Amino acid sequence: MKEQTIYSYKLLLRFRWRFPGLLFQLLLLGASLLGVSLWLPVALEQLLVSSYILAGVPVAHFLLFRLYTHIRSISPGTTPDMLFSAWWGAGFRLPQPLALYRGAEWTVILGSLLLSAALFVWLPLSFGVTLVCGAIVFAFPRLLILLLSIRQPKQCRVKYESASVAFLLTDG
Repeated sequence: MKEQTIYSYKLLLRFRWRFPGLLFQLLLLGASLLGVSLWLPVALEQLLVSSYILAGVPVAHFLLFRLYTHIRSISPGTTPDMLFSAWWGAGFRLPQPLALYRGAEWTVILGSLLLSAALFVWLPLSFGVTLVCGAIVFAFPRLLILLLSIRQPKQCRVKYESASVAFLLTDG
């Protein structure tokens, strides 16, 4: 019989982003579009009509996460229910080191913001503003949990779950 090492994990923090979080994001998006319509010469109706461009932001998050895992030669583990979470398909089969998690999240956050800023130049004003506002609002849960990860010990591991991210510490 082969020797097996069994690890048990102690849960340090679980960050959930469920319906209240999604509602907060929707309100934040609406408030940002309203604020932009008051600040720039763009009608709110134009911004609302151009909101279909927001479908590209989760796709960008998913592709940037896949690009990061491909560059690092890591096998991501995405389940269908993860595609509709606040992490837009990001996930691994096993808990990953904190440094890898932070690298993936920074890549997705900065990549989506830079991509939306680069597209802003070529899009009409209403589409560009909506895209930038959407990229900022959709990156909010990732940025919040990334800031919360600063308080976690360096040796902890991170597990993506369907509607949450868990910080775990091994006992072995």
